[in-house]
Amino acid sequence: MNKHKYQAILLAVIGLVFSSTSMLAEFKVDKNVSYGPHQRNVLDVYWNTDYKNAPIVFTIHGGGFKNGDKSYCNKDMIKLYMSKGCIVVSPNYRLVGKGELVTKDDCAMDAAMAVAHIQVNAKKYGGDSTRIVSSGASAGGYISAWIAYQKNWEWPENARHKPKKLNIVGWFGNSPFLPRGLINQVAAGDPPGFVMYGGKREHPATPARQGYDIQAALNKNKVWSKMVFIDFMGHVPAKRILFSPQSRDKETHVAYLQFLDMVCHGKAKPKGGEVIKVNSNGKK
Repeated sequence: MNKHKYQAILLAVIGLVFSSTSMLAEFKVDKNVSYGPHQRNVLDVYWNTDYKNAPIVFTIHGGGFKNGDKSYCNKDMIKLYMSKGCIVVSPNYRLVGKGELVTKDDCAMDAAMAVAHIQVNAKKYGGDSTRIVSSGASAGGYISAWIAYQKNWEWPENARHKPKKLNIVGWFGNSPFLPRGLINQVAAGDPPGFVMYGGKREHPATPARQGYDIQAALNKNKVWSKMVFIDFMGHVPAKRILFSPQSRDKETHVAYLQFLDMVCHGKAKPKGGEVIKVNSNGKK
């Protein structure tokens, strides 16, 4: 099945799911919205026409900063976030090693410009520009953390929007690359963090130790956190453990929905600071 046909089927399925929730609401997609000067500076937006002041979730793809694209955001992810009344945004960003001088922090800056663009244009989609969640997998996890915890923004000259801050209210990182310098930027008042790592077969660049380290930084600064450690899986396990209805872990799924309720809708703060441990036989 070619990519365009797959996307058409995906949109039709999601549209049927959400049209049943409201006879007046309409599921919509805005594809390849330009947010910057580069050809990779485009994003997709998924929303519902009955949204008013809805929270916004960014899903940032991985690929080692060298590969990947916004199609990382699949129907299970869209369905989960929209079930919580969230707009979903999936951006592309420049990639390393494609004939241009691009670093991993250039990739992160591109995604930050995408967030800045949506902050300015949130009302077009019925969104609330003050409630944005950054999420991502692998390299996208690094980028999502960079967006959530980076301080003192220095925008490039060609950035279309240059806000003093990004309005991130929550962060989800699925096995992110997290250098010590970024972890050290975590401070009191920063966005709550929900972090996930694989176990024995985790990528050597993303050992679970990084998850424990950022959780420790969040706890030290009295910022809500939760970590999920999946003992029997390797790199970026969220699509299986969290998003897929067929294979998700119940405790992880419930905890993540509570996290979304807290950061997106201001509902009661669930217990934080602990680690959910998942193995092939259930909980440890």
